Amino acid sequence: MDVKAAVVVGAAGVAAAGLVARTLVREKREADGDGRHPGGWKAVTVLGDPAEFAANGYPEPLRRIEPALELRLDPAPGDKGFEVHARFREGADLKATVGEDDPERTLREALRDAKELFETGEVLSATPRPHGHRPSTLLGTAVDKAEDKAKGEGVL
Repeated sequence: MDVKAAVVVGAAGVAAAGLVARTLVREKREADGDGRHPGGWKAVTVLGDPAEFAANGYPEPLRRIEPALELRLDPAPGDKGFEVHARFREGADLKATVGEDDPERTLREALRDAKELFETGEVLSATPRPHGHRPSTLLGTAVDKAEDKAKGEGVL
């Protein structure tokens, strides 16, 4: 077996082991931390002053879907900034506001983008890569796909 074949077989083994481990971990716990809140709220902690966050309207990512949202700002635990809580209003026209996209994903992305814009002045992005093009590899492709989906998935 040559070196390239050994690397491919090894990478496939690592990927398969990772999927099995992930499945086992998910089965053992009752919730992964990203279940739907009974009230439909999503929240993100933001470092800064809440008065500045809402001073001239909310940051653009939230402003885009604001007509369909209920928003509230609460102090974060331990005096570590504030929390932005958001959910879609009952009976809101999500097709007009969100379009054909998944509303939960859109809300997660808007909260994360608003946090980044407020804290850093820009919405951070992993693509396009600042270091230029890199050759496609088996594990690199998996990482790229995970990065593309990450913003609208997972725990806020």
